Amino acid sequence: MKKLVCLVVIILVLGLIVSGCVDLVVPQVEKDEVTSLTKAKPLKPPSGAHYNLNIIGKKSDWNAQGSFDNWDRHTMFVPQDTAGWFIPTPGDDETTEIPDLTGIKIEMTQGDEFAVLDGNAFDDGKCAFQLAPGKYEVWITAKAKPPKPGEDYYTNIGGWVFASDEYGDNYYFNIGTVNVRKKSGWIDATHIFYVSPGEDWFGIIGDDMWVFEYLSFLTGYDFEDDPDITDAAYFWQFDNHGNKLVKVRFYED
Repeated sequence: MKKLVCLVVIILVLGLIVSGCVDLVVPQVEKDEVTSLTKAKPLKPPSGAHYNLNIIGKKSDWNAQGSFDNWDRHTMFVPQDTAGWFIPTPGDDETTEIPDLTGIKIEMTQGDEFAVLDGNAFDDGKCAFQLAPGKYEVWITAKAKPPKPGEDYYTNIGGWVFASDEYGDNYYFNIGTVNVRKKSGWIDATHIFYVSPGEDWFGIIGDDMWVFEYLSFLTGYDFEDDPDITDAAYFWQFDNHGNKLVKVRFYED
């Protein structure tokens, strides 16, 4: 009789499982493992002291005057939509093709301290920013209101090296790009400040190099069979499509 009762209970339980009335219990450890594989945690910038730069998107008719070059400021003003804006890339040789750079130009240099040297892109299509000495981790995010349904706000930021040789020929090559969207959260953009051997158009480095060290190395390099580089610079191609606020943080590495 007991065996018969047990058999009936087992049959009833199996029937409930098959019909979906009873869920199989998955141990919490397994649930955590599945969650970690299917839902990646958003990246977070480091904690601690940092320099904060705010790049603010304004409508195309914004016409404030001045270069906004106060050394204490932390803001730049750029078009909210850079469609129709192009970065001039004058003069090339037959070796280097001139890229079609849409957007505005943010000139990047390194000096004695952090400073916004030119915070207004509306007067000439460019801004200028100076980093303090050292190397930095660089994190970027979009912080303005999310787009309306059917819209997609984003900013493409490309790091570019420009160089010219003793004969006046010019060279441009990209060392990395990041795509910034509000839904993406913080992005580690440090790589667009480093030149890798594969990105180095001249093929003269063996390891990744901080871009400002690379510029000094490039202008001091003795090319045996080619003209020497006399000038080199680094800039951002800032191609904005709707973002009203892009925040950049610099953490000393």
